[in-house]
Amino acid sequence: MAAQPAAPLAGWPVWGRPLGWLALILLGPLLLLPTPLAPLALGWATLLALVIWGIGVAAVIGAMVGTTTPVLMHLERGVRRWAARFAPDPGALWIQWAREAHRSSQAHWCLEQAAGLGGAEALFQEGLAYLDGGFGAGGQIAGLERMVRAAQQGHPEAAFWLAEALRTGRGGRGDAEGALRWYQASAAAGFGPAAAWLTEAHARGDGVAVDPGQARHWAEVAERLAPHPPLSRSLLRHDAAPEDPLVQAGASFLQSLEDMADRGLQHRAGRWALGVGAVLLAGLGMGTVVTFFLVGASGLFFLPLLMLAPPGIMLAWLAWQLRRDRPRQGRDRLREAAEAGDPEACFRLGVAYRKGTPSMPPDDSCAVVWFRRAAEAGHREAMGALAQAYLGGHGVVRDPREAARWTEASRQGPA
Repeated sequence: MAAQPAAPLAGWPVWGRPLGWLALILLGPLLLLPTPLAPLALGWATLLALVIWGIGVAAVIGAMVGTTTPVLMHLERGVRRWAARFAPDPGALWIQWAREAHRSSQAHWCLEQAAGLGGAEALFQEGLAYLDGGFGAGGQIAGLERMVRAAQQGHPEAAFWLAEALRTGRGGRGDAEGALRWYQASAAAGFGPAAAWLTEAHARGDGVAVDPGQARHWAEVAERLAPHPPLSRSLLRHDAAPEDPLVQAGASFLQSLEDMADRGLQHRAGRWALGVGAVLLAGLGMGTVVTFFLVGASGLFFLPLLMLAPPGIMLAWLAWQLRRDRPRQGRDRLREAAEAGDPEACFRLGVAYRKGTPSMPPDDSCAVVWFRRAAEAGHREAMGALAQAYLGGHGVVRDPREAARWTEASRQGPA
């Protein structure tokens, strides 16, 4: 039996029908203008104009008071909900939108919509976002709950992540027997990394009894499933977003402008030129506005300008906010270096998670993950930090034996 083709997740197949129906609903009454029902059509047109005007004013006010969800974002979310109603696979569409989002808040909201539908992949992706950190201890618990639900539906990688969490005690839930069962379920469902882990575990006695027969069995399974896929990454991660050509071109252009401005501001003449240019540009803009008012005051021709003013002010305000709140490259580079396997970067990222920042609460569980990566690469300070975590039960189940093992390793390991 032939496999069903995948549902489209972008372009005209997704947006054509919902936007067509929306345009028919909003603009259809205007077709009554040539008929005796023209007054109704004019009333509808006036109502649409007032709604657009109200949205513009509300957007300006919301941007100025610093609302966390701007009015235009509410509007966008409403349109996406409308489009998802027409999709043959709404869950996959919400996940695709989360993958394409370039703001973590928007991506997280899309994941919530997908997970609300109850699909295994959506639950897995939302659980992965929670486990990746930034939500505190409650985020770890919520992430494990999503992984359990996805694994119970037969999601292979969710079962693997759940087994990893139970084995390491992530989120305060340590269960060696449960971890082994989920590793086996993941491997049986066709996830190669789980079979590879079972091979090493039975060969070395890592959490299970040494069993050469089981090791050979899982080695054959792992070989049959090769090549093994890499582990998934949270869709909320900045480096997990797709390489959007438009976003790349815009970022490159803005970076070029910033570099030119930086070079110009290094000289006194450049600073003077920039200041004079800003004053002239502001004067030109004010002159244009005053001219429009003086010329059109008698016939109220300036009303379109007034209606465009709120969206214009809002866009300028949001552009300033984006410039002020743009991601700091230092933290991004640190995470990229840690993902590349740099032990020092892994240790520093673990310290950042342990201490927290004004925009991110402390997350001991994520700190332990990065300390472990650095420690396994031979980083002495990370070994000591991991020992302290096991000794005090910070982010893992308290285990004095593991604490002693890592303390001894930190004394003997390389710097």
